[in-house]
Amino acid sequence: MVKRTALIGAIALLLGTVGCGTDRGGTSAGTGAGESESAKIFLAKAEQVAEAASGEIPLTVPTSGPPAVRDKTIVTIPCSAAAQGCKFAVDQFAEAAEAIGWKTVMIDPAGDPAKMADAVNRAVSMKADGIFTVAIDSSTIQAPLTAAKEAGVEAICFSCIDEPGLLIDELPAATQHEQDGYALAARAFIDSGGDMKAVLLQDSEFGNTIRRQQGIMKFIDECKAAGAHCELVGQQNFLVQDISTSLPKQTAALLRKNPDWNALFAPYDAPLTFLLPELRSAGLVRDGQRAYGFDPIDVNVKWIRDGDIEAGTVASPYKWIAYAGVDQLNRVFAGEQPADQGVRDKLVIQSNAPREGETYLGDSDPAAAFTSLWGVS
Repeated sequence: MVKRTALIGAIALLLGTVGCGTDRGGTSAGTGAGESESAKIFLAKAEQVAEAASGEIPLTVPTSGPPAVRDKTIVTIPCSAAAQGCKFAVDQFAEAAEAIGWKTVMIDPAGDPAKMADAVNRAVSMKADGIFTVAIDSSTIQAPLTAAKEAGVEAICFSCIDEPGLLIDELPAATQHEQDGYALAARAFIDSGGDMKAVLLQDSEFGNTIRRQQGIMKFIDECKAAGAHCELVGQQNFLVQDISTSLPKQTAALLRKNPDWNALFAPYDAPLTFLLPELRSAGLVRDGQRAYGFDPIDVNVKWIRDGDIEAGTVASPYKWIAYAGVDQLNRVFAGEQPADQGVRDKLVIQSNAPREGETYLGDSDPAAAFTSLWGVS
């Protein structure tokens, strides 16, 4: 049965791709004389986690692989072409596919799960060789993906969860999402000066967001167990359809009840573009109160870069994922097994935020390394 949960992918990346006036990348939480040894150890761990997640991520490319398998056609299916992030992802994939000598055909489901399923069916009927999806869980299109696999049409995804096990790979790996949530919470803990009072906005419609939320809660639970100062002061569940309507008012009411909050977590950045202006106009944001998200759009990166209320987000390396996705499909077409591509997301903070007009694609350009691997110029 087609599920509506995939709509979150379209909204989460809608409108984009990827106020303290200080460089939050250099902020360090303090420890008082009365802190327990376990709390101090936990603080050191949080600093290491945040530093690793926000540091430069070296490009990893498999050391060997088959030469380019020629004359392949890949159908690309974004969550919605109107969602700039989803469209940007398939555009990057199309560039990588062109580099190896393949043709791509984009089918736009416009955020409609029924049309997502139809797009997969169309890929099979047109005898495509492969499918690349963006922000669409396999469970949302399980039946057509099963039919595609039986027809020999292999599929790979970016920013999805493949719980039915129908894809040759998920990029990044499913385990990355919990790690992302944990690292983001570590950054917020440091920004709070070691006394985090968190508000968690939760959308459990999509596999990625569930794991991100689990990562945030894992950090909070470990923080409390270590005797450090982390507290979940408020939670708000919402649906993707609520982000521009009821969610801003619900969040405002929640923050009025918990005025001492200092870390507001969103499961993806799109809601913050609606929430934060309203919270500011209502006078509900004070110095030291910050927001955090995932899948940044342009305005989120600008807020982080400018030292505004949003202090951190987690971004995926679009170009690296595109070339890694093409490499995985090429291996399968050559009769080999997929390789560990080592793709990792990055914690974006003020000190490493892309410059104005730039989008985070990864810390290194993967094109030359992959084309050399494939034996193409």
